[in-house]
Amino acid sequence: MQRTQTDGVPVFSILEGDGLLAGVALRFGCGTRDETFRTMGVTHLVEALVMDRLAAVDQADFGSFFGLDETRFHGYGTLDEATRFLEAVCRTLSDLPLDRLEHVAGRLDIEQAAPVDEQISQVLGARYGAHGLGLACHHGTGYRELTPEMVRTHAATYFTRANAALMVTGPVPPGLRLPLPDGARPSRGTPRVLAGHAWARRDLTGVALAYEVPVGSAAARIGHQILITRVERLVRDRLGIASAVEAFLTARDAGSVERMLLLDAEEGREDAVAAALWGEAVRLAREAPTAEEVEEEEVAWCRKGFVRQPSVPAELQAASDSELYGVPYLDGPTMVRALEAITPADVREAVERAVAGALLVVPHGTPPSLTGLDGKRLEHTRVCERWDVPPPRGEVHGRPLRARLRRGGGGGDAERIVRTPRSLVWCQDDWYHEYRFDEVVELERWGDARRAVARCGCLLELVPGDFQGMDRLIRALDDAVPPARTRERAEPPNRT
Repeated sequence: MQRTQTDGVPVFSILEGDGLLAGVALRFGCGTRDETFRTMGVTHLVEALVMDRLAAVDQADFGSFFGLDETRFHGYGTLDEATRFLEAVCRTLSDLPLDRLEHVAGRLDIEQAAPVDEQISQVLGARYGAHGLGLACHHGTGYRELTPEMVRTHAATYFTRANAALMVTGPVPPGLRLPLPDGARPSRGTPRVLAGHAWARRDLTGVALAYEVPVGSAAARIGHQILITRVERLVRDRLGIASAVEAFLTARDAGSVERMLLLDAEEGREDAVAAALWGEAVRLAREAPTAEEVEEEEVAWCRKGFVRQPSVPAELQAASDSELYGVPYLDGPTMVRALEAITPADVREAVERAVAGALLVVPHGTPPSLTGLDGKRLEHTRVCERWDVPPPRGEVHGRPLRARLRRGGGGGDAERIVRTPRSLVWCQDDWYHEYRFDEVVELERWGDARRAVARCGCLLELVPGDFQGMDRLIRALDDAVPPARTRERAEPPNRT
């Protein structure tokens, strides 16, 4: 692999083929996780504006995509075709066709593309809430709500030469220029998890386990593979359940990554699959794997992937990841040496650290009864709902008689909102959800009604007449949430 530079953009290339064709991918370290709740969708909108301008260019084998942490313009063709495509992308990013904003935004509102699979997004939402990686679980207010200024600001921050890297498989086109805008390397914070060593419910068709591990940790990599193997065997051989296992990996910051295991579960068997997944994770955290598991299964598997069947795209990806995100770059031989030095005790310790902050996510209606590392019952995240404990004290606003009759009774008397100096607390029966003012990521004002979006991603809607003293509840929310997190709307948006 060679590393060069074109117009300040690092270029990583591996020479393959006959020298007449090249595969290119211009990457930007920017994705959904780099947006805010208010600007959700702006990365995809920038990408779509570029491709809309390039529609007049012959680009049958060239395209683009956006994800959680990157946006990519890529393709395969002759050196002249690759040059024209890359230079057109760069020129368009320097002068976005904002006159096409309404048209492109309308099309994207219809398409409703997502950066990751719906199941993965649900887990990320449970893990991070309505910010960072958790934004994958939300749709925002719509692309047409994004203003030209939002688009310009986002592009000027993230779509610059300082936040770009080019990968080339084949010869680097001679005379290639990459006239991207100047800019500074954007800073990327670490998203804060809502809870760890707990379980949560979401709209899943299976169960999932999400946890954080250090970047480049050979012990964590082996532990992850051992856990996959054990769970597959347990679910298939002992429980007789056909359950596919899917693994997912994404960067959290320069020092850590988020790993995820997702298992399909037949309806009615979700609790058994959840118990198998969590139980094997805890067992591996308490008891070291056998030397045979580490040596014969996992190290051999990793050596095959890194040495005997090296992947050119993976090598270019790893090198450009290091450039874009500051993560360490480990080539194949280096990783194999690290893997060969790992002991079963190393694996157990890595898994224990991961499980100590892990989140188990199960479908609605699944009541897991599991044991944590400390031998005590594994608790619900307690981020959103709290059970069997009294809510904070404050002014109680119950439903008026008319609202209770409209809802047909059935527990309406138990619904109430408690107003405290720091929050509004929605209460019903034996549970409550506290919406703290300082954790409202967005307050939407549509006429006399309000919608508050909490950091956990939950919504609190305040509609006049639904509760007694609603004017005092709305005034408390308006006074506590700063204007920077407030949006005026003509009507309530459709949002999940």
